[in-house]
Formats: sequence, structure tokens, C-alpha cells
Amino acid sequence: MINNEVRKWLIKAINDYKSAQKLLAQPEEDIITDTVCFHCQQAVEKMLKAFLINHDIEFGRTHSIEYLIKLCSTVDKDFERLYKITEGLTEYAIDVRYPEEFYIPSIEEAKEAFSAAAKVKEFVFKKLKINENDLK
Repeated sequence: MINNEVRKWLIKAINDYKSAQKLLAQPEEDIITDTVCFHCQQAVEKMLKAFLINHDIEFGRTHSIEYLIKLCSTVDKDFERLYKITEGLTEYAIDVRYPEEFYIPSIEEAKEAFSAAAKVKEFVFKKLKINENDLK
């Protein structure tokens, strides 16, 4: 079973995941793609951090998915599979949040970001040997 800190990180990750999922369920013209991509990035980041916390690995202040995967890979080499799946997600942590970078992802990019988040969710939960119901 996971400890309370890991559980809290995963609850926050699932909230980001569900937010992206609900936004993508809107009619296409109403989908706010930058927000979808941001929530997908945040969900992945928090899931990876939960895994690291579960293994007592420090990660500092970072939004870098690549760096977090590298740290996770020190515990389990299977995490290296996530590099390809999550390619480009880190940019959504900053680039879509501030107007000076002004970038609006396409619907296709938003769907790809959500697909990546779904795959990471399944992967991390399997590695932690839990399911979403364990967080309630």
C-alpha cells in the first residue's frame, strides 16, 4: 500500500487528468487546448513525482518530464519506455501558461497529450500496484 504523501500526489495528478478529460469531452470548437495540454503535463509530472516519493528519491523543483523519467529509471529501467510517449509534454508546463510565449496547441496535440497522460497513468499505477479506487 502507498503512504499518505504518495496518495496526495496521485489524487492531485488524477484531478489534473480528469480536468483534461472533461475538457476534451466538449464539442471541438469549445475545447481549450492549451489548458488540456497543461493539465496533461501536470498529471504526468505529479504521477512521476509520486513514484519517486514512494521510493524516497529527491527530485527538487522541476517540471521536466524527461528529468523525472531519468530519476524513475534509476529504480526501474522500464520507465525509459516513457521518453517516447511523453515527448514534448514538458513544454506545456510553461509555454502555454504565459502570453509572452503565446502558443495554442491544436486539437490533435491536445488529444496526443491526453493519450500520453493516460498511458503514463496506467504505467505508474501498475508499477505502484494500485488502482484509482485505492485513492478514495
